[in-house]
Amino acid sequence: MRETLRRYRVAIFAVTLVAVAGYGALLFIKRPQAPHIATGPVQDDLSRLNRGVDSVALRDDAGQSLRWGDLKGRPRAVFFGFTHCPVICPVTVWELNNALDKIGAPAEPIAIQFITLDPARDTPEALEKYFAGFNGRVDAYAATPEATAALAGAFEVVYRRTEVDGGDYTIDHTPTVFLLDASGRVVDVIGYGAPPEVVETRLRALVSARPKAG
Repeated sequence: MRETLRRYRVAIFAVTLVAVAGYGALLFIKRPQAPHIATGPVQDDLSRLNRGVDSVALRDDAGQSLRWGDLKGRPRAVFFGFTHCPVICPVTVWELNNALDKIGAPAEPIAIQFITLDPARDTPEALEKYFAGFNGRVDAYAATPEATAALAGAFEVVYRRTEVDGGDYTIDHTPTVFLLDASGRVVDVIGYGAPPEVVETRLRALVSARPKAG
């Protein structure tokens, strides 16, 4: 009996080590070195972004039709991606959600909005299922390829389809999070790989951002 118990404990310990090692590897993947990412105040003029696309037609993850301009009225963290993305997209959404959880009640007005760059696979049903675990905090949207290109272009998001083995494909894309105030003005950005404290600080600043008049 004692020998059996000893073997059981050794097995559990081995499994734990594997799990910890795997988690450590995931953290390494999640936190790549990204020396090009600015962690200080954004100096670039962001006023050129999100221009002339209010009339772009979208469908939300419930299949309802709307226009991009209809989403104004609250601060937003906007990210372009696709649900088959292996690392960058899920990590980015998780980090945004985690930062908002840390901020707590003051962050309740902020919406995380995910715009798919892969409308062929990311149907409203697929988007709803993919983001079901975020307690309704993430709003996901799809559009026609032409409307997707127009919206991505307004944010200077570059993306392209890349074929992979087995007849499948992936999408290379700009992994930037755009922070919009309630008027739809881009007031800041967050680069992929930014430290958690930077993500949290910029989201806190978004809460207090004053919408541009007119």
